[in-house]
Amino acid sequence: MITRVIIADDHAIIREGLKSLLEKKGIDVIAIAKNGREAVELAIKHNPDLVLMDIAMPDLNGVEATATIKNRVPNTKIIALSMHSTKKHIDNMFASGASAYIIKESAFDELLDAIEQVNKGNYYLSPSIARMYVDGHGNLFTSSYKRPRSKDISKKEREVLQLVAEGDKNRDIAEKMGVSIKTIETHRRNIMKKLNIFNIAGLTKFAIKEGIVSLD
Repeated sequence: MITRVIIADDHAIIREGLKSLLEKKGIDVIAIAKNGREAVELAIKHNPDLVLMDIAMPDLNGVEATATIKNRVPNTKIIALSMHSTKKHIDNMFASGASAYIIKESAFDELLDAIEQVNKGNYYLSPSIARMYVDGHGNLFTSSYKRPRSKDISKKEREVLQLVAEGDKNRDIAEKMGVSIKTIETHRRNIMKKLNIFNIAGLTKFAIKEGIVSLD
């Protein structure tokens, strides 16, 4: 059975490169997204087997996009593709429902291995970062995948926070999310109150620290 895949990445050269390589291996790339919001829309429309999901994308990041896809299209599996190898980024993606996490510097064969394992219902983690989850005796650590502070705000508030941190104005955010400006203003007030941060610079710093946005 041919695997049907959506590629989500904000870099065109990566999207096209992956598409070419995957199709040469008989994998059907049915759609391409340049941000997380597009990835969600395409996943709902096409119901793919897999989404190859970048983490640091504008508009809606890979963590939030993954959580939304798993909620709306639960049978779709997510493989995270990222330049980031920190435990926070990895934990956040698995907490959102990803089945695999691949470092972008890995060889293409490693991605094929991940696709094979995920299709079998297994999980996969790049060997180069797997050591973070293994103790001195070779046993896997258990991970609670907690996000200590960002869990205090809702999913919608996290979306607003990302767009605020990326420099969008209230009117732009309202248009992207399909709500009123008043609703966005309410979200912003709630975010600031919950996080006890009352300026844009502080919110941006928090969003970067929590992996909601990236410096890339």
